[in-house]
Amino acid sequence: MKVIGINYLSESSVCLVENGIVKYAISEERLNRKKNWYGIPYASIKKLLKDTKNKISDIDLFATCGLSSLVNDVPDIGYLKKKIYEIKVSKLSKKIKKKQISFLKKRSKHEDYVINVRTRKIIDELKKKFKNLKVFDHHTSHAASAVYNSNFSECYCLTIDGWGDNASAKIFFYQRGKIREINKTSSLDSLGYFYGSITKLLGFKPHQHEGKILGLAAYGDPKKAMKDMSKLISYDKKNKRFKANYEKGIYQASFNNKNLNFLKRKYSAQDIAACAQFLLEKVVLECVNDLSKNKFNLALAGGIFANVKLNQKIKDQKIVKKIYVFPNMGDGGLSIGSALLAYYQKNKKIRVSLENCYLGPQYYKDDLLKEIKKYRLKFLKPKNIEKEIAFLLNKGLVVAHFNNRMEFGPRALGNRSILCSAKNKNINDILNKKLGRTEFMPFAPIVLEKSMRKYFKIKDSLNDYKFMTITCDCKKIMINNSPAAVHIDNTARPQMINKKISLRLFKILNEYKKITKIPVLINTSFNMHEEPIVCSPNDAIRAFLASKIDYLILEKYLIQKP
Repeated sequence: MKVIGINYLSESSVCLVENGIVKYAISEERLNRKKNWYGIPYASIKKLLKDTKNKISDIDLFATCGLSSLVNDVPDIGYLKKKIYEIKVSKLSKKIKKKQISFLKKRSKHEDYVINVRTRKIIDELKKKFKNLKVFDHHTSHAASAVYNSNFSECYCLTIDGWGDNASAKIFFYQRGKIREINKTSSLDSLGYFYGSITKLLGFKPHQHEGKILGLAAYGDPKKAMKDMSKLISYDKKNKRFKANYEKGIYQASFNNKNLNFLKRKYSAQDIAACAQFLLEKVVLECVNDLSKNKFNLALAGGIFANVKLNQKIKDQKIVKKIYVFPNMGDGGLSIGSALLAYYQKNKKIRVSLENCYLGPQYYKDDLLKEIKKYRLKFLKPKNIEKEIAFLLNKGLVVAHFNNRMEFGPRALGNRSILCSAKNKNINDILNKKLGRTEFMPFAPIVLEKSMRKYFKIKDSLNDYKFMTITCDCKKIMINNSPAAVHIDNTARPQMINKKISLRLFKILNEYKKITKIPVLINTSFNMHEEPIVCSPNDAIRAFLASKIDYLILEKYLIQKP
């Protein structure tokens, strides 16, 4: 049985699930080169069919999200009235009350439009193009992507993002294939918009640069802005949902929240970021610890869980046995979630299949040589390419690595990556200049599996570190030997490598270790500033020539700057 999953929201994507196993997945941005592109991913569908040698007629089911548009769902009017009442009886001035009430009414009207006009139009178009289309709830699809790949027979699941199908967060309980919704948080009370509005306030792009806020947070003091910023969000234990405190006069479910402008006049960017991160962790951890009195496994999905420090804090909670963070946690992962839901609905069984994220296209010898000749580049074909890469990295050179199938998701996991030594603490500044970036987080390390516990404080399963979804505390040997991959708070976001995950990376790390006795390298995404990660050989060569990267590896070919 073949199912194609389609996500038309931000990070628009498509996937193929065959007999319960994810065989292929790609985001539209990798093809059209437009970061976070949203819309129906027609180019990706065409690419998927071509690469997997399928025709539309070969596909049994298509699946997507947007269920609320089919049931004429609207924002809860009773809940809206309650929020407005809270503002009216508050101690806010008449002017601020009017402004907050006006925002809530406009926001509610906008949600109605998005669900019942904009989304409905997209669903109708998809139905015309693809027969046997199954439509699922946004957050249930997020949950499915996580629970069906978690290897848990039973767990709670938490999904949190900006909005989707009339909710910004949901709590689920999963047991043997069945996903049961427990509670939800309104789109009016969005943690995604809270963190995104701080991103916008500090001069970055919301829904894209939240990682910069996370990195910046470690440099600040959360206590300094707490008195003002604690008014923004909270956890409502009685109703088991997150709450935006409109009645305190600051929060608005919008990236462009002008109510926050006063914060920049009172506090540094570092302290604002630190307080935002602290508050996010506080309310989410209150929710996690309120899920059950007994220990439980927890699956996580939704854009908020791109926050790797938050994930570490959740993992460290005593009530949590194990966690699983779906590697494409944002809306890009909805294609997989909806496809798995369609498969389960039809077959009443599930197969855990996501061993790695190398689900995208692969390019072969003829494709590579065609592009190399097109740009008139000189190349070598070393007998031992891994040894040669390790030699270059030890010399302090920067190598762009293009190999095998492209990764699916926001993290470059070695196949479309830039590699360099982690020995030089100044490499962050060097790389930022070479790539035209501004990063506050250090670049992430790739580490041999057998060295993970030696370099990091890890008590439980190493499998949690396959996809760069969680930070962990570094040991002294990591801080001393690979300082460039260690953040100011002595944490890192490692990617564990073994033969099964990536034989190429395993060999490179082994060769590098032979030379340096260090099993750690830096891995950052292969792309120029504000561009999507490279997909094709042409993308790779253009990015290489536009940057100051020293060498480019295209599979077995070694290319130096002309």
